[in-house]
Amino acid sequence: MGVRLKVEPAEDALAPGSTLTARVQFEGGNAPAHVEALVLRLVEADRHWTDNDGGRVEEIDAASLENRDHLTAGWDRRAVAESRLPVNTDVEASSSGSVDVELSIPLDCKPSSVSCAHTLNVQADIKGQIDPTANARIVLAGG
Repeated sequence: MGVRLKVEPAEDALAPGSTLTARVQFEGGNAPAHVEALVLRLVEADRHWTDNDGGRVEEIDAASLENRDHLTAGWDRRAVAESRLPVNTDVEASSSGSVDVELSIPLDCKPSSVSCAHTLNVQADIKGQIDPTANARIVLAGG
């Protein structure tokens, strides 16, 4: 078993154009590992719908329908911000540690809602093992 990650955002809600801060915690596995970098991604997921014939129905059109029983929800995901943060830290077997990270939130991000969700995805770059990832839900307030 390799290094595991956990990510905890510092703020409850953020505004587009602000800076997201979070603490990334490392938990060592069975052997020592060297974390070269963390890749931070802010992922925006927009809901859409698919009808029985496979046709796409946008959220605004689905919202106007009285009956949506014939629709299936789907999500389009895209990274709206990404950053690579060199950390060059060693994580000993069965030990733990943490690092604080920041990521700028683009001004054009949509506010979070039932049809738009945001996630901070953190991936550790560790040679010789499958790169571990962790996710945390982020709430973006309307501007």
